[in-house]
Amino acid sequence: MSVFNGVLVAIEAWPLSDAIRRSVWAYPALETIHIAAFSVVFGSLVVLELRVFGAAPALPLPPLARLAVPLALTAFAAAAIAGALMLISSATEIVSNIAFQIKLGLIVTAGANALWFHRRGSLVLHDGVAKVQSLLSLLFWLGVITCGRLIAYV
Repeated sequence: MSVFNGVLVAIEAWPLSDAIRRSVWAYPALETIHIAAFSVVFGSLVVLELRVFGAAPALPLPPLARLAVPLALTAFAAAAIAGALMLISSATEIVSNIAFQIKLGLIVTAGANALWFHRRGSLVLHDGVAKVQSLLSLLFWLGVITCGRLIAYV
């Protein structure tokens, strides 16, 4: 058994992990929070990305971003916490799931894309590069959602 696998087994032995596994309601409640939070993340980003593509030109992009980005980040934090709690209940099984691995890679890639978007000033520029970044953002997050659903099936 590798050290990493040993760590995962130890995490699964935590009282909280065991409580989540044994509870009839804990995992479904966490899954509901996780999905609802991701819905807020994706919904906030769709509105922002549509504005970057030119929808609702009367809405200034920077104030819209001041609403959408903190909302998306807060919802992402809630999704991450709920996801981590689901993960600890079956860490060895979930970590070895290819859909989970791809999901994590897409989250990191989406985060890097968002960082690049904001660091390069794409909110002000909203040029062709910003539109590509926005399209990529939507595709990455759709991939995250898809992989999240596939975890139960692969």
